[in-house]
Amino acid sequence: MTNPPEVRHLDVDDVYLVERIDRSEHVDVEYTVRDGQLAERPVSMSEIPPWDPFGTGPYSVAAEIAFCEPLVRSGATLLGAFDGAELLGLAIVDPAFEGPNAWLAFLHVSRPHRRRGVASALWSAAVEATRGAGATAMYVSAVPTGSAVGFYLSRGCELADSVHPDLYAMEPDDIHFLCTLT
Repeated sequence: MTNPPEVRHLDVDDVYLVERIDRSEHVDVEYTVRDGQLAERPVSMSEIPPWDPFGTGPYSVAAEIAFCEPLVRSGATLLGAFDGAELLGLAIVDPAFEGPNAWLAFLHVSRPHRRRGVASALWSAAVEATRGAGATAMYVSAVPTGSAVGFYLSRGCELADSVHPDLYAMEPDDIHFLCTLT
């Protein structure tokens, strides 16, 4: 990829594109929150595998589509980053999540396209969509890997003072951030 990715607004019929994301990752660092501060913890899984293409359990393509589709049907924005016809990554943002807060519900970049500005392009498009809907902050529940945590910190996210109870119940090991949109 030599040019910045093109970010497109997609519709609910495009949720199936999740199957094209290679979420695999080597993990060197994981985080937890202790006493209101980020702290490194032992890595629980050093090699994150791709989503299971055939099963229906957690971390399967079917489970990811089942998570994403109702969000988009209920008004969340599905964003795709492309290089021509090639999908590089996807994001879903719910700009009317709760009060003035939007929710970045999903952001994944395929492994071969990481560290090339794809996540940044998706983040910028998500921020633009939320600002257009009147949101003043974005809530993020991020996997606790060093790469994810580092990315959100670099966007100006800070640890959420109080975690969203439903999102925390879904992902208690995640790092919960809030980013004020300026």
